[in-house]
Amino acid sequence: MVDGLRGKIIGGKKILSETISVQTVESEIAKSLEEAQNQFKNVEIGSYPFFRLGKIGVSIVIRSTEKKQINDCCKQIVSFLKKKKINMMGKK
Repeated sequence: MVDGLRGKIIGGKKILSETISVQTVESEIAKSLEEAQNQFKNVEIGSYPFFRLGKIGVSIVIRSTEKKQINDCCKQIVSFLKKKKINMMGKK
């Protein structure tokens, strides 16, 4: 079945991502993430709540085909997290 698609599917740029995990609830960062999303139109921002090792948190995933856009968006997100004194658990 896949062989039938050979030559018909054209690849695009590789989608890159960065993940920032924070110890907070999603509602605490939703507005700031929305502002970042509005500023960075070529970036997709997803927030994924989790419960891990007895801690509630959110993984913020930033995706784009442009590494500079991801880096700039991450800087803005880290900046508002620091201003709100939200504990960052890690960055990948």
